[in-house]
Amino acid sequence: MIRPSSLIRDDEDRLPQFQANANNIRKDSIDCGIRACGWCNGPGCQRLGTATTFLVILSLAGFVQGGIEAYFRVSAHQAANEHDFDPVIVDWLLVTSGISQGVFALLVAYWGNRLHRISWLGGIFMLQAVGLLLLIIPTLTHNSSEPGTIAAIQVDNVCVLEQSAELQIERPWSITTLVLLFVAQAVIGIANIAFYCFGMSYLDDNLKEHQSPGYIGCALATRVWGQQFGLAIVIAVSATSLSWWLGWVILGPIIFILGLLLGLFPKRLLSTLVRQAADDIIETATNNSTQSLDGAGHKWLADISLAPSLKRVFTNGILIFNVLALVFIQTGLLNFNAHEQNYLQSQFFLPTSNVNGLNDEWTSRLITNLLRPPVVALAIVLSGLIIAKANPSPRKLAGWNIFVGLVAVGLFIAFIFISCDNERIAGAYRGRLTKPFCASNCVCPENVPFSPVCPQDGVFTFFSPCHAGCQNRTEINNVVVYTDCSCGVDIEHVLSTPGLATEGSCGSSDCQRYWIIFQVLSVVVSMLLASGLVGKLIISIRAVLPQDKALALSVELTLVGLVVYLPGTAAYQAIAISACQFWSSDQRRCFIHESPFYGTTLNILTAVLIAVGVLFDILVFYFVRDLPLYGDDPEDAYSFRFARPIEMRLITAQARNSSRQTASP
Repeated sequence: MIRPSSLIRDDEDRLPQFQANANNIRKDSIDCGIRACGWCNGPGCQRLGTATTFLVILSLAGFVQGGIEAYFRVSAHQAANEHDFDPVIVDWLLVTSGISQGVFALLVAYWGNRLHRISWLGGIFMLQAVGLLLLIIPTLTHNSSEPGTIAAIQVDNVCVLEQSAELQIERPWSITTLVLLFVAQAVIGIANIAFYCFGMSYLDDNLKEHQSPGYIGCALATRVWGQQFGLAIVIAVSATSLSWWLGWVILGPIIFILGLLLGLFPKRLLSTLVRQAADDIIETATNNSTQSLDGAGHKWLADISLAPSLKRVFTNGILIFNVLALVFIQTGLLNFNAHEQNYLQSQFFLPTSNVNGLNDEWTSRLITNLLRPPVVALAIVLSGLIIAKANPSPRKLAGWNIFVGLVAVGLFIAFIFISCDNERIAGAYRGRLTKPFCASNCVCPENVPFSPVCPQDGVFTFFSPCHAGCQNRTEINNVVVYTDCSCGVDIEHVLSTPGLATEGSCGSSDCQRYWIIFQVLSVVVSMLLASGLVGKLIISIRAVLPQDKALALSVELTLVGLVVYLPGTAAYQAIAISACQFWSSDQRRCFIHESPFYGTTLNILTAVLIAVGVLFDILVFYFVRDLPLYGDDPEDAYSFRFARPIEMRLITAQARNSSRQTASP
């Protein structure tokens, strides 16, 4: 025990005696998240347990997590082509992770935070790895020796003069694969909950208030940047003779190892415990020395039960307004991005390929895929560092969100006028796509993807090389040229001498500049909106009690998951269905959407949703005035405007450490 009074024995009667426990760090506060790794509780491992080390490992996990999501989008389409899944089912498969977040976020965040958030963080990442590796089981445990059926398959989109067919194996494990894909997506969503709720709150709890925005910004940025890692895995897998499942053999073990490393961290970092223990000693000693009987030396803790905790966060006006602003903005932005492929087809007549998932990913959207992830990540990092360095007031953060939201609304309205002239497609008649007479000898597949070509001196754009009667394909100076074409200017006559056709619509040369302008501005929109993410997160976790940080972040994931991916997705899909111009023969796929109706409707709806989000940001701006963000006024931390009274219970100094472990592990 520390007894300062013994050091001044001559003045024993002059000052009151006081005492404080110098060994007030509980042993279980520095345990491993994964108890099986208890061997890493020694001094050597504890020295590595710093905020910087945790940030590095969490950032690597976020980087791989972003890669997992990007790879899943491409591999899901490849699996759909291989197993002939319904496109509508695939569309809902791709949003299952978001719906999973909405369903499980509150429960996962509450129980993980109450029990041991580090063990839950590491364990969920390892569980995700197992779920991803399960995807390879159906393919590895079955072979192609089962009886198959014959189905007509066109190898290329060029014209052939006779039907070609190949043996298609009927895969009885297709349903199993589809179920495992849904399970994997659900687990990916739960892993996103762990990364966001546990990772961000752990960083904030183990750093000083003015430092955490920089660390949080770095962690969030790596998850965005990781999308390019996933696309790199796509390229690596496509270079092999194996199928889409090979990527999970790479990504699964990596995320498992990172989850194991995250599980080695304690409930709280040692430096944080030492700092808090020192504060407790000083606080207890000060209270005893002044013989304070007014309870100033005691801490207060709200009820940690589930129902009171949910009531606190859902009745917190600042938190709810801040979350609703983000929900409406993401409803517009995420769903617009999900339909961007169809948007590019409709507005700019860009070719697509549903065969390998690479043409769309790396040529049609070259600028957005190469620039968007790093630019958005850079915006998040810079915003976090600026907040950490300059410590702007909460109203400045909210004001910036209002500004970027208004700019985004203006840009989406401007997108209405950035499009190409409506092309005349040969063979189009009353919403149906028929084969032109000049290509009547060609056997074209029913579901050939939109790959427009333009014949020499042509006026009509042909839907595909096959519809233009082109039999061969070559490249001249990196320009794709189709030869031996039977169609020319007049679609009712067959050319006496085979002609040429170039890839792209007949107005592609004039259209290209509009397409580039759109891509650049879409990157600007994403960058501006991303620059406000760290500020929004800081406002959310400062508007609640420290014990409710993870739960507050889960409220955001819940509302985003239940609004963005359910009514939001349904609304955008309804627009896509109503605006479809050419359906496949089986009515399962839309070849191309009506221009400009489809693009105009998407832009208006997205602008309206972002504008509603800006209205909630204005409410945040009004009520956030007195919210302390950087530990500058701890005594009045919850006295800001619009805060509701919270029933608290007294925690004595002797029970303080135990309470901390229960409320904020």
